Amino acid sequence: MPNPITFSTLGCGEWPRETVIERAAAFGYDGVEWRGGPQGHVSPALPAAERQALRRRVAEAGLISLAVTAYSRFVSPEAAERAAQLDHLRQHLDLAADLGAAYVRTFLGQLPPGRSADQAAPAICESLLAAAEYAAPLGIIVAPESHDNWVRSAALAAILAQAPHPALRALWDFGNAFAAGEDPAEGLRLLGPWLGYVHVKDGRFEAGEWRLTQLGQGQVPLKNVIQGLLAMNYTGGLTVEWERAWHPELEPAETALPVALGVLRQLLAEADLTPRPPSRQTRLASSGKGEQGKEQ
Repeated sequence: MPNPITFSTLGCGEWPRETVIERAAAFGYDGVEWRGGPQGHVSPALPAAERQALRRRVAEAGLISLAVTAYSRFVSPEAAERAAQLDHLRQHLDLAADLGAAYVRTFLGQLPPGRSADQAAPAICESLLAAAEYAAPLGIIVAPESHDNWVRSAALAAILAQAPHPALRALWDFGNAFAAGEDPAEGLRLLGPWLGYVHVKDGRFEAGEWRLTQLGQGQVPLKNVIQGLLAMNYTGGLTVEWERAWHPELEPAETALPVALGVLRQLLAEADLTPRPPSRQTRLASSGKGEQGKEQ
């Protein structure tokens, strides 16, 4: 399906998995992004029978499992630590394969004091390529997120340009990038060739502080982003990331998620769908080359 709309279970940690499925279907979502890690709805510790049952319940509800989110990071200067993080990611890749998910999210990580992005890049790329080699036979895509020191699109695009692999694609959180001062048009330009799927959120600056809001009530240019994505023939997922796990002052998921879905559906319906020639980003992506013509 083009542009499936899903939500991350980060926003509904109190719901059992069965409730997640029931409400996703009742609200009208296309699927779910399952939060992994020690506090997530799914975990590598999930027995095989439970994985199979969950996959079956999702399918019976007419939904998809778009992604599983892992919490791996690869900025450490210590090879043993990076190896442990790679093992964490591989376990979540196995989990995603069992659940029928297309992606596994990973962080790159917050740089430790005294370590620069240039110093960390070779080890990050080595780790991502090892993860992609593991993911490819499973039919899964590894999706590093624009986050931490890599929140700006140029930083993440630079890593992906140095780690060419078909099983590596970007998870673009344009709300995070906007909060960091980036015009989403730059993200579309730089990450377009590598887009896997997209996190959607909104927020506004109040007295110099970034505060999350319901979709459509903040300052993030959502309409421009959706139009830009469709203009480059993007057909990937749009995942509402309602960060109530980190911001308990936000409205509960049962209130926020239906509103977010309505806003996204309206934005998609109102977007200019006039056929047009493929954009430069789309042509480069389909030819296997990045923004600078580098092999993907």
